Amino acid sequence: MMMLPSPSISSRARYSRSRSNKNQKSPPSIAGTDWATLDFGLIEKDLAAKLSDNDIRDVLLHINAANKVKRLWLTNCTNIRGIGLRPLSGSTLIEKIDLSLVGKHCNPSNIMPEPPISCDIVLPILDSIISNETLCRLKYLNFPKGWRMRAYNTAKSGSSTETQSIFQAFLARYDQMLQNRGPPKNHSGIDLEIGIFGRHNSYGTQYNICHQCTKLFRHDCSVGDDNAEHYFCSACEREYCGNCVTTTGCGICSYGFCVGTCITHSCASPNCDEKVCDECKQYWCDKCYRTWCDECCSRNCLDCEWCTKRYCHECSENDEMNGVLRCDEYDCVNIACSSCLLKRLQEGELDCMKCIRKATPLIKQLKDENKELKDENEALCQRNQNLEESKQSLEMLMYNRMGITSRDIGCRYRTLQEPN
Repeated sequence: MMMLPSPSISSRARYSRSRSNKNQKSPPSIAGTDWATLDFGLIEKDLAAKLSDNDIRDVLLHINAANKVKRLWLTNCTNIRGIGLRPLSGSTLIEKIDLSLVGKHCNPSNIMPEPPISCDIVLPILDSIISNETLCRLKYLNFPKGWRMRAYNTAKSGSSTETQSIFQAFLARYDQMLQNRGPPKNHSGIDLEIGIFGRHNSYGTQYNICHQCTKLFRHDCSVGDDNAEHYFCSACEREYCGNCVTTTGCGICSYGFCVGTCITHSCASPNCDEKVCDECKQYWCDKCYRTWCDECCSRNCLDCEWCTKRYCHECSENDEMNGVLRCDEYDCVNIACSSCLLKRLQEGELDCMKCIRKATPLIKQLKDENKELKDENEALCQRNQNLEESKQSLEMLMYNRMGITSRDIGCRYRTLQEPN
């Protein structure tokens, strides 16, 4: 999967064929004669991010991409608007196009700012490919996340801009083309679900097909059959078969993630093998920042009923002033931090004596803090007074050296105050 040199990009990168020079290492490049797969992720990320539409166009024209390329990844090409893809117009050979602009197992949400790739420019090119259903071989499209999320929000709210209407109309046409290829149990499709069970990050993605090997899944397969095992990763937002990628569910949200790449955090319990995704990791102990899976968290942490503070049992025991504690009185069910207990006490809404006793140390702490602040304020006032006295002494010393008496200073002051 290599790329020949193109005049317009030779100044930025060397796309060259392999040379028989054993003593000199060639720079990372995409060169060769197999154009079935064209992946810009094989060159340096910084280089791919600098490529322009003209660069992409020249490469596609040079290799006759419309008649040779079957799989195209625009990995890290975050500088293009899409006009450089026009050489692919009308291709009856291409099978897969990844426009997400991110590499394998990379979260598309991490591209900041949003790339300039335009659906107004790209969609006519894609339409020219899918318009001939008889000859079209395209079976997988992965769109930029920005397009999908705006379409999702538009569909959910019921409002629509002209651009979003164009994209949603294309999604419907492409989805219909996929369904026309065979019985429902054997075809892929586009996730256009908006209901309460629809995940926003899967909207506009293609289901029932592996992103990596493009194998179709069948709904009529029994559990354990290779054709039945497929998973959607909520981080890289792609669907995979069980042969290509191993996935696991987050121990908190239960969404699926690629193991070792898209989910790397482990439950803090030493005897638990559950993983925790990046979004759920924020639900940590506010003291030690450890995160537990949903099941272990219920045994190891307490959440204050009146604020968002979460403390694990260990931190609560070591820091009773700020920890979250559960009242074990028979008729009391309070689970709260000391600050909230004190606030409820001050508002007259706390009638459990044990909870009041828990808030008592905080009252003493606040009194001590107030006394410290008062003492500090008095010390600052005394310091300011001393500085002012020192300033006056220095001024008098300066005047004495200049032969100016205090009487002269008073006369000059009165002169300045008199009107002209």
